[in-house]
Amino acid sequence: MSNKTSEIIKTIPGILFMFAIAMFTMGGEDLGIPWPGLEAYIKNINYNIIKVLPLNYIFLCILFGILIANLFKLPNWLLAGVTTSRMFIKVGVILLGSLYSFKDVVNLGATAIFLILSFVILTLTITLWLGKKANMDSASAAVLAAGTSVCGVSAIVATAPAVRAKTTDVVFSIATILSFGVISIILFPVIGKILNLSAHQFGVWSGTGILSSGQVLAVCLIFDPGTANHASVSLKTGEIYNLARVIFLPFVVLALAVMNSRSAKLFDEHITIHTGLWSKFPLFVLGFLIMVFITSFGLLGQVSPPSPELITIRKLYNWFFAIGITGLGMQISFPELRKAGGKPLIVGSIAAVIKALLALIVVLLLIPEKP
Repeated sequence: MSNKTSEIIKTIPGILFMFAIAMFTMGGEDLGIPWPGLEAYIKNINYNIIKVLPLNYIFLCILFGILIANLFKLPNWLLAGVTTSRMFIKVGVILLGSLYSFKDVVNLGATAIFLILSFVILTLTITLWLGKKANMDSASAAVLAAGTSVCGVSAIVATAPAVRAKTTDVVFSIATILSFGVISIILFPVIGKILNLSAHQFGVWSGTGILSSGQVLAVCLIFDPGTANHASVSLKTGEIYNLARVIFLPFVVLALAVMNSRSAKLFDEHITIHTGLWSKFPLFVLGFLIMVFITSFGLLGQVSPPSPELITIRKLYNWFFAIGITGLGMQISFPELRKAGGKPLIVGSIAAVIKALLALIVVLLLIPEKP
């Protein structure tokens, strides 16, 4: 048995565990299993507080994941599978391309790219300025700025080798992003309901104002879970904005590498960016666009009402998202979050709050209820 095959086999228990939690929350009727899911039972509880809280299967998946990770020590035979959660999310995003045609991407994409680019530049500038005022190390401020401005943890990991950040810089920045993410998952859907945002407006706000890609996905599905026949509008809009943001990652890594080399006054002029830049290039975006191409030319049947093929794909990406979000929750450790102390937490939190508030103001003033 090859090492690669052995590694794949090791992930199976963790994947099955995440799948079991996902099925417990969302039900197994898609698979012919007569279990309606915990979400269905909660919806039948006639208490106003329950109706206000966004307790659908996505919220429940991440909640159970967090509780399990922090109440119990996960054994190594589970951890190997849990770490595949981001792969499930990326596959789900690729399948999400079945919601769009090229016309949708162009109509939403032009506005998304302009808005996202403005917020990427603004958040980068604010975070770097705050970091300088707080006397943060330039590399530490750079990885934090990448996380707050582009796509959270992925941006931090991609930027770290380019700016020669220390391991502690990476850990503190990731903990800061995850800390704000936990708060966002709870507050964004509630604020959206209070302000009576439409599904489209909420998608724009979350796709622009939330720090991490996984968190955008989670809050959009919490606010507007959708069905196989009526896909989530929040998710459809939010992911276009999120993907527009992810596309800018290589350029942000390059800019921060150049800026940091100047501020650090390094003696060698060569900037080692290839490990952070190209290895983290968002190839799943290409898969997403291929799926848009397939859908646009009717290769999966009619879009409205959705063909049986499209309904099957939508059920599939709901499962991929549920499994991935469960694993994401199981990687959120409160002791690790407490490491985001001191300057990174203060600087990152201020930048994140400013970004979220400005994005909300833009949505309320400029974004229509429907695209």
